Amino acid sequence: MQHQDGNALRLIHSVAVGLLLTLVAVSAAAQDTWDNVPRIVAIGDLHGDYEQYVRLLQMNGLIDKRLRWTGGDTHLVQLGDVPDRGPDSLKIIRHLMKLEREARRDGGYVHALIGNHEAMNIGGDLRYVSEGEYAALVTRNSARTQHVYVERVYDHLLAQQPELAANKDETMAKLMHQFPEGYVEHRRLWQPGGEIARWVASHNAVIRINGILFCHGGVDPHTPLRPIDDINSEIRAILSSDRAFGPNYANDETSPLWYRGLATHDEQTEEPALQQMLDYYGAQRIVIGHTPTSSGKITARFGGKVIMADVGASAYYGSHLASLVVENGELYSRTPDGVAPLFPVPVAAGK
Repeated sequence: MQHQDGNALRLIHSVAVGLLLTLVAVSAAAQDTWDNVPRIVAIGDLHGDYEQYVRLLQMNGLIDKRLRWTGGDTHLVQLGDVPDRGPDSLKIIRHLMKLEREARRDGGYVHALIGNHEAMNIGGDLRYVSEGEYAALVTRNSARTQHVYVERVYDHLLAQQPELAANKDETMAKLMHQFPEGYVEHRRLWQPGGEIARWVASHNAVIRINGILFCHGGVDPHTPLRPIDDINSEIRAILSSDRAFGPNYANDETSPLWYRGLATHDEQTEEPALQQMLDYYGAQRIVIGHTPTSSGKITARFGGKVIMADVGASAYYGSHLASLVVENGELYSRTPDGVAPLFPVPVAAGK
C-alpha cells in the first residue's frame, strides 16, 4: 500500500473548510452481475489520455465521428484509472458520463470501474495528478481562489510554526507551487461528496458479466472471499465519506483496486488459490488492469483464467492500442491491425 503525504492531507482536512464541498451519503447498491450479454469490450487504464481513449472506442465501433454511442447492446468495461499522469482526465470522465446515458438508451452499458487512482484522488493522494489536470480546471477566478486558499494554509501553518513569519514570502512561494491554480477546483470535484467523487462512488469495483469477473487490480485469492456486492458496497461507502482519507480497505494492497498478485505471482503456485476464487464467484476467468503488460498487448496468464488488459494505452506508458473483445463466448484482441483470437485454434494433426 502506498502511503499518503500526511501533512498535505492534514492541510486539506483542516484548511479547506468553506472551500470544499459537504460530504454525502453513498447511493443505493448498484447492479454488479449481468448474463447473456452479446458483446463485451474491455479497455484498460487511460491515465488522462483522451485521444487514445477516443481511438479505442472508435476502433471498436462504439462511437462515431461525433463521439456518439454506436455500440448498440455492447457492454463497454473501462477497468479504472482514468485520472493521473495525463492532462485530460476530466474530459474523459465527462464523455463517459454522456456515453452511459446513450448506451443505456440503446440497450448497451458502460461500466466505469473504480481503480486505485480514482480512490487516490478522492482520498487526497495527489502525487500523480499532472499539471495539465490542474490547468484544465483553471477559470478567470482561479488566481483569486488560489490566493485565498494559500493564505488560509499559511495561517494554519503559522499557528503551529510561528517562526515562519520571518520568511513569509518564501513560505508563500512554496505554497503557491504546492497548490497551483486549479488545485481547489480539483478538490471541489474530487473530495468525498464532490461531483466527480459522487460519480466514481456510484460505480463498482468488481463486476461479473457472462461468467467473467472484471476489476481493476484483481481479487486476492489468499484473503477471505466476500460476495461481490459486499466488496462494492464497502468501497463505495469509503469513497463517499471521510473514511477515504488515510488507511482503509479501498487503498489496501490486497483490495481489488490495488492487488497485483494475479499479474505477478508464479502461475504454478498460485493456480489452486485462483481456481478456488473463480469457483466461489461462479466465474471462468478474471480480466484486470492496473499492471501494464510488458508487451503492450492483451496478455493471458494461468491458461487464460487471468487476462491482463492494461496494455499501456496512454502516452505516459507508450501509447499502445489494444482492447479485449468477448463475443459468442470467444475472446479476441483488437488492435489497429485488426482482430485476432486471444487463444489461437491449434492446427489439427496432419494439417
